[in-house]
Amino acid sequence: MPDSARIQVEITPAELRFLQDKRREHAIPEAIGHPMPYDAAARGWGEEPPANPVTITRLVSPQDWVTKQIRNLQAVGETNYREGITRPKRSPIAAGIAAQPAYETAMRNPAVLARRAEALRKTNDEEWASRSERIGAPRLVSGVTDRIAKVERAVGSYHGRLSAHLQRIDQMPAITDSDRERRMVENLKGLRAMKGTI
Repeated sequence: MPDSARIQVEITPAELRFLQDKRREHAIPEAIGHPMPYDAAARGWGEEPPANPVTITRLVSPQDWVTKQIRNLQAVGETNYREGITRPKRSPIAAGIAAQPAYETAMRNPAVLARRAEALRKTNDEEWASRSERIGAPRLVSGVTDRIAKVERAVGSYHGRLSAHLQRIDQMPAITDSDRERRMVENLKGLRAMKGTI
């Protein structure tokens, strides 16, 4: 049988406790439950170095789960994210446009809308404020300045339409109250028509 082969062995709870106790005897007490570095000096002649204590765990605790996720993210998250950006499986813009009908259908689905409402019920204003202060506020300035080209395109597009709209409004008479009301209504209609077109 090759050394890499896996075998399944059944042991009793008492045998498992015995093996765990033996491993703990060789472990550095303060490192129990944590990976120990390889130390050649810690092994006897012809023996393997002491193993980290093994605890059979079907499902890790929520704390360990999150700790591992954050540790991996901090170690390689940014690198993996940047590499992923350079190798998309398909155009993200084209995929987003192609997915529009599915998105619109999902947004009309009562089950999707119910999940959204339920998710909102699970949070509160204090949590929203805390996250906004802690995460959002420090990123505001860099978030805008990093997207300066997008801001320039948006303002340039809007400015031309707003200028044409204002020229049309300015040419309307403003002598009577009726004139001024008409100008106000037309101004409101024109601004509403431009909304969401940037």
